[in-house]
Amino acid sequence: MTSPHSRRPFTVYLTLVMVAVNLRIGLTSIPTLEVEIQAATGWSNAAIGTITTIPVICMGLFALAVPRIAGTIGRRRTVALALAILVVALGSRVFAGQPIVLTASALLVGTAIALAMGLVPSIVRGQLPTRMGRATGIWTGAMMISAAAGAALTVPLAELFGSWQAALAFWALPALVGLVVWAVVEGTRDAPTGTTPPVTQLRDMPWRSRPAWAITGFLTLNSIVFYTLVAWLAPSFVDRGWTQADAGFLFGAFTVSQVVAALTMPALVERVHARRTIYTLSVIVVGVGLMSIGFLDGDAVIAAVVIMGFALGAGFAMGLALLSEFAHDMHSSARLTAMALFVTYLAASIGPFVAGALLDAGTSWSTLYVLLGLVALLQTLTVSPLRRGVSIT
Repeated sequence: MTSPHSRRPFTVYLTLVMVAVNLRIGLTSIPTLEVEIQAATGWSNAAIGTITTIPVICMGLFALAVPRIAGTIGRRRTVALALAILVVALGSRVFAGQPIVLTASALLVGTAIALAMGLVPSIVRGQLPTRMGRATGIWTGAMMISAAAGAALTVPLAELFGSWQAALAFWALPALVGLVVWAVVEGTRDAPTGTTPPVTQLRDMPWRSRPAWAITGFLTLNSIVFYTLVAWLAPSFVDRGWTQADAGFLFGAFTVSQVVAALTMPALVERVHARRTIYTLSVIVVGVGLMSIGFLDGDAVIAAVVIMGFALGAGFAMGLALLSEFAHDMHSSARLTAMALFVTYLAASIGPFVAGALLDAGTSWSTLYVLLGLVALLQTLTVSPLRRGVSIT
């Protein structure tokens, strides 16, 4: 891509946002339609959980391939390819009454997200080196806004269209818009400035770096909690007697709180000296909030979900910012991101399935939320190496 000094920050922000808004819709639009999907497919809770698990597995598996693919065809073409795959994957959900279509769509969605998300931190590191916190907040916030939209609007869209399949397929439109904007603004060829990464081997990842593993562990535990909630937060409230629409809007509120955190916290911690204290506090709030959700009701449980969501989103956004900050340059950022996302998403993929299996075995919602809270609190063990001044090559 072109030199960071030859591009206006607004243009970079615009293209980042147009990519980011498509990185979670394919996941969050599914759970609020769980009843309809189970009625059409006959799937169990564990099987439904795999529709969230499959794309997350793909996100992990393909993360290691992203630097190599970008080194072969260029960053711009890789991002354009990711958006094109999303258009096909989400559009195919108009036929999602057939289980094989929903499964294939999940595979393609995970692959596309891996390709796009694996490049964003290195783009930020290369084009906005003095605004990494703000840039991370903007693209993470855009990603979370779209997640909220997918959760809150899919059920109303299904009612509007008279088809839950059409509601799921609707989300191909933002991907199509993003592809057009990317092609017009960025093009499909990387400029010959030396910024196209070299083809990267598996051994080039920073496997022996303690800070790299600390970031990876921090993001992994955060993502296990998040993707389990993506699959089961709304259904848990439907099981309590909430309507699907109300449960979807609650999930939307949970995601909006993450948007606020993403837009504010990365830039804030850049200016705060004791930022590891903020990391630790965010983890504690998530853990306590999750445990509370299993036992509270009424307005109290809504407040707990929103506060927990803010802290969870803050942790995720701050962790992603470190993928840009800790890297020596944009190439090392791509390698660090590949390693971190590979481990993070493969580990996180087990969350929705294990939660579904526990529910099928008779585990109560309150017990499940306590277990998730304990997983979240394990993040405190990863905070110590996340100090300032780290450079990972």
